[in-house]
Amino acid sequence: MMFVAEGYHACLRVKELLTADGHSFKVLAVQDPQNIIEICNGYFGWAAEKEDETLKTKKAVKSRKPFKKSKYSSKNSTKEEEQLLNYEDEPESDDPVQLTLHNICLTVKEGSLLGICGSVGSGKTSIIQAMLGMMKKEVGTFAMNQSKKVAYVAQQAWIMNATAQENITFGQPFQQEWYDEVVEACALLSDFKQLSAGDKTEIGERGINLSGGQKQRISLARAVYSNSDLILLDDPLSAVDAHVGQHIFTHCIKGLLKEKTVVFVTHQLQFLTECDKILVLKDGCIAEEGTHAILMDISNGEYATLIKSFYSDQASGESELDTELSESKLEEEPTKKHDEAVFVDKESKEDVFKATDSGKNKLAIQSVAGKLTKKEDSGKDRVNMDTYMSYIQASGGIFVFLAVALLILICYSLQAFPNYWLAVWLGAGSGGITVNATQTVNGSEVVVLEISTSILDNPRLGFYQLIYCSNLLAVVAFFLIKSQCYVRAAMRASSNMHDQLFKKLLASPMKFFDVTPCGQILNRFSSDLDEMDSMLPYQSEQLMNNGGIFLVTTAVIMSVFPLFIVVMVAAAAIFIVFYKIGQKGIQSLKRIENVTRSPLFSHISATVQGLDTIRAYKKEVNFHHQFNRLQDSNNMALFLYDSALRWTGGILDAMIIMVVACSSAMALTNTLIMTELFQFTVRLVIETEAKFSCVQRIQNYINNLESEPPAIIAERRPHKDWPRKGAIQFNNVDVRYREHLPLVLQNISLNIKSHEKIGIVGRLALVNNRHNKTNFVVQSKSSMTMALFRILELSGGNIIIDGIDISTIGLEDLRSRLSIIPQDPVLFVGTIRYNLDPFDKYSDEDLWYALSKCHVKDTIESLEGKLDANVVENGENFSVGERQLLCMARALLRNSKILVLDEATAAIDTETDVLIQETIRDSFADCTMLTIAHRLNTVATYDKILVLDKGQVVEFNTPQKLLANEHSLFAQMMAVQESQKNSAMESK
Repeated sequence: MMFVAEGYHACLRVKELLTADGHSFKVLAVQDPQNIIEICNGYFGWAAEKEDETLKTKKAVKSRKPFKKSKYSSKNSTKEEEQLLNYEDEPESDDPVQLTLHNICLTVKEGSLLGICGSVGSGKTSIIQAMLGMMKKEVGTFAMNQSKKVAYVAQQAWIMNATAQENITFGQPFQQEWYDEVVEACALLSDFKQLSAGDKTEIGERGINLSGGQKQRISLARAVYSNSDLILLDDPLSAVDAHVGQHIFTHCIKGLLKEKTVVFVTHQLQFLTECDKILVLKDGCIAEEGTHAILMDISNGEYATLIKSFYSDQASGESELDTELSESKLEEEPTKKHDEAVFVDKESKEDVFKATDSGKNKLAIQSVAGKLTKKEDSGKDRVNMDTYMSYIQASGGIFVFLAVALLILICYSLQAFPNYWLAVWLGAGSGGITVNATQTVNGSEVVVLEISTSILDNPRLGFYQLIYCSNLLAVVAFFLIKSQCYVRAAMRASSNMHDQLFKKLLASPMKFFDVTPCGQILNRFSSDLDEMDSMLPYQSEQLMNNGGIFLVTTAVIMSVFPLFIVVMVAAAAIFIVFYKIGQKGIQSLKRIENVTRSPLFSHISATVQGLDTIRAYKKEVNFHHQFNRLQDSNNMALFLYDSALRWTGGILDAMIIMVVACSSAMALTNTLIMTELFQFTVRLVIETEAKFSCVQRIQNYINNLESEPPAIIAERRPHKDWPRKGAIQFNNVDVRYREHLPLVLQNISLNIKSHEKIGIVGRLALVNNRHNKTNFVVQSKSSMTMALFRILELSGGNIIIDGIDISTIGLEDLRSRLSIIPQDPVLFVGTIRYNLDPFDKYSDEDLWYALSKCHVKDTIESLEGKLDANVVENGENFSVGERQLLCMARALLRNSKILVLDEATAAIDTETDVLIQETIRDSFADCTMLTIAHRLNTVATYDKILVLDKGQVVEFNTPQKLLANEHSLFAQMMAVQESQKNSAMESK
């Protein structure tokens, strides 16, 4: 019944998946052949949840802003509801839809460059998704030239666990000349030149060993290499520095893609001046549309306001610098002191194209062979006693195991006792009682006394009946107790081993996740734990029951026929031989079956994460074939494993003919049972030992995974108010990602005073090579923050915060006192409240205040449930910009004395960024702040600027002093940004 119930619910889940609606909608042919996309009165949204009539698992949905009237709707109607009723195109589905895009009317000319801008949550990503056919079209028409190939670059780049080259070619035939052009245009050449394996270097899952900029550039290179007709770029330049963005826009978007149709979403408004047409989105509607010149002529227009805000933001930072710079120049001595700033010679000796980005330069430190992830070892060791003991300890210890074993012996002894008692009862007969009997003697009846033959005449009949009935009751009672104890022990074992595995995984250092595919981890937490939860207890119970029956039955037979021991020894020898033959092969096949599941899980996980990209490139068939290959590999191992079990069972079944005739009927009956029981027990031993491989795999993780340092060191706990000032000292700090790899930070020595605001940027070497192209240098700025949080342990030196060496305290004490806003914002499944305040420390007023200061309050208030509104997995029901704002609100609530911002406003429009910078200046005024920035104007007014080059400090001084020196690298980077601004201003 258990298997029937599980199978029924599994079928329901499969049915729900197979009957789910498709992702696409009806696409018409374009009316004008010069257009590649035509949208008329389009209303698009995400599928909303609905109540199911059957017991189905609800799917997480992207719940966007509800349908509402907008002042940017078509002027031909007064209400959107009236427009909906007047459309000839009826809704394509009865499923509820929460609209995100309203009244979209748009044509995209072939060969044009369409720029899209707007504030956070305005619908920029949604319009790209609509063009890809990923959203539901409620009404309106959508036409597309379907003969054209489409390429897509997501806002958060999707990277496969493959080599860099395979990520770029993405199944396309390799063409060296075109490939080289694409790599250079996307600023990847220098990244590949730094690798011993070049572009053959393996990239970890989700690009875990790449920075945000590197992932984005590889994703862009994939789109360009595909040579598609329509390229959809969703904010591809947010994760790269300004000079890299300028290079990509010039040599890639306006270079290699100049003949292509490009839809370009960006917050870097300076690039919009070169677009053929611009869309300005607001509240899910097209607020304005036209060229840069036309939109700038609109008085108080949305676009003009954005542009003015964009350039005034840069100008405000520069004006403050100019004021202080003029003063610093008067005081500047002809010869600069070495301790004021470290400058690099203007002429660079390098002659390769290089790029700068803000992320972890882990790509540059791979192994010599270019291999990153470890292949899962199937293991050659058989399941040993340590594995069994770990399971026994997890179930409650040796005493619990012995208690269960004793209960099993008692149960089957009680089950065998009725046979013995009946024999005793029948043997006692009438108990020697004499009864009157009538006999015929010489024709006359005579009453005589004779011994009774009826057991009913036995004077102890009640005693025999009482013992027999009591035994039946005892059997029922002890079997219930045994079952309860066994189930509890098995559940405790599974629960304890899961908890140990989970805690061990959480305590593992980041380098473990760098080299371990998620499929291996998922395999432990899904198949291995499921087998330990369901199959292993069932299998083990059968084995223990059979063992109990075997021992009891053997005792019964030998009590009647002692010579049966000779047969037992002979049969045992034969069975042990077959056990040895089958055991090794079956265990090996089981290990192979376990290992071949991991790549399957990894493939499914990667496919789900990159589904939009896979569909855009029409690579579904490729991924389906790869799934089939992995599934076939796993099924082959499973089939061979089951076949080996059946073969062993068949051989053992044939041995049942070894039945020994015994003198006693009871012994004969038990001997027949014994032979069958013997072979079945051997089968169970082999199968249970194979099932224990799941425990062995889990125990290997628990025992062998390296752990981070302890969370709390009781004797070295800092004061509860630490850090009070936020002063940070880096003393000769060296950092590497893994042993035997090069240093990513070398001899870093800094003294950051309390409350100082430090901007961290990458080095830009402005020289011209023989191809007259600007050279850049790769950096690893995030490595500093990882060292600060002890995600990376130091290879040398130390970091001191307010007088305490952070290596001497527990990780929980350290990390709980610091705050970080990452470049890739993280939201958890739950509610807005849970994501802001997971430990319920703050009142609703505090939460709303933080949301207000981060300018996301209106968005949350518009949601059903407000603070209790649902957040789906990875926060997918919010835009990347909204997620960054929520992460900032979370950091604001914590009120830490040290705050790290890793390009925290990269996905936010300039207008909101200005407001956020004001919030940072006001709300974090008493904090020491380290900011990794692509937008130099965001850090131009900071107290100091730190410029890194190849893991070393190149410059560390005030922005005024750095800009005052013409050889300063920071000054050169600002000059590049200024030239971009001037060229954009001239085009106005």
